Amino acid sequence: WMGNHHFLCKGKIMLGSDAPLFFFTNALIIVSLLLYYVVVLPHLMEHAPKHWTAHSEAAWTSGVLATLAMIALWLSAATDPGIIPAVSSPIKPPVPTDGIPIGGPLGYRYCSTCNVFRPPRSKHCNSCNCCVSQFDHHCPWIGNCIGQRNHRYFFLFLITISALTILVTLSCIQVLVKAYQEAAALPMSPGPVLNTNTSLDSSESGSDGSSLPHWVPHHANTMQHPTELQRLWTAILSMPLVVVMGTFTLLCAWSLTSLTCFHALIITLAQTTNERVRGVYQYSGTVNTADRGCCNNWISALCGRTPPSRLPRDFSAAVTCYHCDDKEAVWSLDRAKAGLSPERICSAANLDVEANATDAADG
Repeated sequence: WMGNHHFLCKGKIMLGSDAPLFFFTNALIIVSLLLYYVVVLPHLMEHAPKHWTAHSEAAWTSGVLATLAMIALWLSAATDPGIIPAVSSPIKPPVPTDGIPIGGPLGYRYCSTCNVFRPPRSKHCNSCNCCVSQFDHHCPWIGNCIGQRNHRYFFLFLITISALTILVTLSCIQVLVKAYQEAAALPMSPGPVLNTNTSLDSSESGSDGSSLPHWVPHHANTMQHPTELQRLWTAILSMPLVVVMGTFTLLCAWSLTSLTCFHALIITLAQTTNERVRGVYQYSGTVNTADRGCCNNWISALCGRTPPSRLPRDFSAAVTCYHCDDKEAVWSLDRAKAGLSPERICSAANLDVEANATDAADG
């Protein structure tokens, strides 16, 4: 196998080249969800018992979204994105003759690494070291390429994880708002204040006999309500974990929602991220033959038939490698045209014959 993939369960599960980042994504989602249940939800019940996010709906909604996100994440990572198997042969494959042109934005292109003519809209992924049909992009967080066979799962993952981060962010904001409102009821002493009373004795008069203002301490029963900034600072200090988690999920929600909207746009236009970034249809004047209208594009992307995989069901089969002193299979074009199997000859003997023939020719 020429690809940079990782295999689990003795070859039955194939992950992309960035499998470590994929497991990091799993851990990030699980840890964030645990913090939400342990830290944020108890504060919601304490500060906002009548708010909708404080009821059980917030708990099971976040649980359902997290479950769907994890399922879509694993489907995106473990599903074959549409890999075109490489051909390990010294002979260049024949040029396709199905009427599709060679070269151009919507034509066959020869990949020297995989030794195949990849179909239109395909691309060689340098990270996974393989050609992918209808290549969209390589996602390091998924750890796999996004292509023709797993794009719908990736889009489902974007929708669910965006909704989950938005829910967690709104819950954190609600907790901070309630803490801010409760901080207004907490009296606080501002410390000593300036006394401008001029009815002072002569010991506190200036050199010219005028009275001087002076600082006097507050009495114990004299308190002052905090300012807006003090209330905000008090609310932040009282819940640092909620602030950190809310800031993190806010940034994630912003980026993930933007990415979801972008993929909704390219689904509407029947394009891929690779084509959109390169401007294949915007600048070259090429007509997008895959565009069949907004509704049909969405139906095809979400409910269309997934093409069969070109890969085996699993990679658990053993491969026997012959040593140099054993006979190896040598492929011959003449034997292939005659329908014969590759001839098995001894590599060492073959090398000796070729060396003797070269010496005789030189002599």
